[in-house]
Amino acid sequence: MEPVFCFHCATMFIPRNRKQYYCSRPECQQARKTNWQRIKMKTDPDYRTAQKLSKQKWADKNPDYWKNYRDQNPEKAERNRMLQTIRNRRRSTRKKAPDVPIAKKDVRINMIFQPVGQFWLVPLIAKMDATKVNIYTISDTWQ
Repeated sequence: MEPVFCFHCATMFIPRNRKQYYCSRPECQQARKTNWQRIKMKTDPDYRTAQKLSKQKWADKNPDYWKNYRDQNPEKAERNRMLQTIRNRRRSTRKKAPDVPIAKKDVRINMIFQPVGQFWLVPLIAKMDATKVNIYTISDTWQ
């Protein structure tokens, strides 16, 4: 077989078969496993459920793990508190009302402005394509 580049470390290696994309270095094999798990978690609901139950079971068997970890690593605990404060601030600013009006279709506040001609209606939030429309003035005699 011809040498190929490892997907993780980009070094050349000779694969054992056509489906081998990672070299045999432990870091690259760990990256391969991590990538496989990420894809499996996204695509397989049974696997995702099994992983969640497994983590919950472990947490139930080791209730004091995180308390002990924080006691042994105070600098990491402090860093996490600081980062959590930043995440909370970002989350609270995102929840505020956006500058863009949402779901106000066919509402015109100013009745003095009479748009006539061709216009492009471009949605600001909804995933729709822009639409070209013609707007004409209709006299009040139609009523």
